Parts: sequence; C-alpha cells; structure tokens
Amino acid sequence: MSTYGAGGIDGALSIVTPEASTQPSDSPGLGGMAAETANMRHMWESEGGPDGIDAGPDSVVAWGVSCGADILGWLTVDHDPNKWPVVVWERHGWPHWKIYDCGMAEFLRRLFTKDFDECPLSDASLWGEPSPHFVHWREERRRWESGVDPYTGEPDPYFGMKFD
Repeated sequence: MSTYGAGGIDGALSIVTPEASTQPSDSPGLGGMAAETANMRHMWESEGGPDGIDAGPDSVVAWGVSCGADILGWLTVDHDPNKWPVVVWERHGWPHWKIYDCGMAEFLRRLFTKDFDECPLSDASLWGEPSPHFVHWREERRRWESGVDPYTGEPDPYFGMKFD
C-alpha cells in the first residue's frame, strides 16, 4: 500500500485501503477497507466461513473487491501477517469461500498468469490478462472528472449525464 496505494486494475478489481489514508470516502468505486471488511464478516456470519477453518468472522480483513461483487481479503489466523493466506468470498462460485495459500501480490500474479486450476473470481476479466493496468484512485478520479474512461483513455459517453 505504501508503494502503490488504492486504485483499480482494468476496471475489474478495486484495491481498497485503510481509512486512515488520505483517500476521501467518496473515491470512485472504492468502498474502503473497513466497509468491505464489514461486508466480508457479515457474509461469514450469515453463511459460515470456509470449510475446515476453525475461526470466526473477525479473522478476515478485506483488501479488494471485484466487478463481480467478490470480496478478497486475508485470513488472519497466524500471528505473522506474512503468513496470511488470501481468502475470497466468490459471489457466483460454490462454495462461496475459497482460501489461496499465498499473499496478495502472489495471488494477483497467479490470477494474471492463469496459475490457478480455475479462475478464483466470479468475473474472468483479469484471468490470464498479460498486461493488467493499475490506476491509482487519484488518477482514476482525475480521468473520470475530465470525461475520460480511466482504463481505455476513450471519452466517457455518459460524462455529464445525470441519473435518478
């Protein structure tokens, strides 16, 4: 987070950041770590956690959200954060909960290189994507506000329209 911060990857995955950052709460497409962690914990409480895990909902911390409404986080059952595996609540998958024995950066690398047995997310936009583009939330916001799609660089056809 200190190197890249929060932002989006090809409009398909939002990396959220702790609210102690300078990110405004109204950043486009970003719910914040506290809000997404609360959502992830709610899902754990309402349907139970991953099979074989003897821990409660307080053992997850969210770090991302996919365009398919998946929530990505860490399973914090080890005292060493470097050993926290990635846990995904996959909205359209079954079972919904899946654990990946790797950290966040390795998870993303494996997603981009199709190095899992199957796509770990409900949406396959980033599955095997050889050149994913990360856009910091500030740049993403600047582009949206100037009427440009942050990921394609093309004019946003909906720029300036008001919706009820």
